[in-house]
Amino acid sequence: MKVLAGCWWDAACALAVPVVIQAGFELWDRGGLAWSAAGELAATWAAAGVVVGAVAWLLLRHRARRSGITLTPDALAGHQTRQLRVLRPSVGWSDRMCTELKASYRASVTAEKGREEIWFHWRPGRGKRTVWGSIAFDEPSGTVVLDLRASGAYTGSSGLGRGASFVALCQVAGELGLVEAESWRTVGDQV
Repeated sequence: MKVLAGCWWDAACALAVPVVIQAGFELWDRGGLAWSAAGELAATWAAAGVVVGAVAWLLLRHRARRSGITLTPDALAGHQTRQLRVLRPSVGWSDRMCTELKASYRASVTAEKGREEIWFHWRPGRGKRTVWGSIAFDEPSGTVVLDLRASGAYTGSSGLGRGASFVALCQVAGELGLVEAESWRTVGDQV
């Protein structure tokens, strides 16, 4: 519910500017804003905010389910850290993941710390803006720690201002074959 409320709030804030502009035009054209026109604008703003917020929430939920990541109440936070398991561990899985990460058109690897950790930029949307990320490998246990942070300049995920790190988390997990420890058995059984 917290994610849905956050999506609605972001949508309502994004839609407030066109409503204020429309109210300004009403004031200019008619020399004043009638109560009926103000009511129509408020109703349109509220309905559009609910629809856009619900669509953004559904998109986040769909991404989460598709990638095997749990949609938590902090999904709209700018910083996402999760410990994930490798879906199909095999000999040299960390090297394979490094190669896949470097080959991804969404990733730009900036630094490597041996075979233990990689720092990268990830582009969750279609634009050029990225989130910062690092992936630390624990080969004996078959787990990785994925840490993603949206920069202050990033302003978009599903058309809203927050959630870019969660979208990137879902994309990286899906592309590298990672799942959460709790969903390990259910996703593994489905494959």
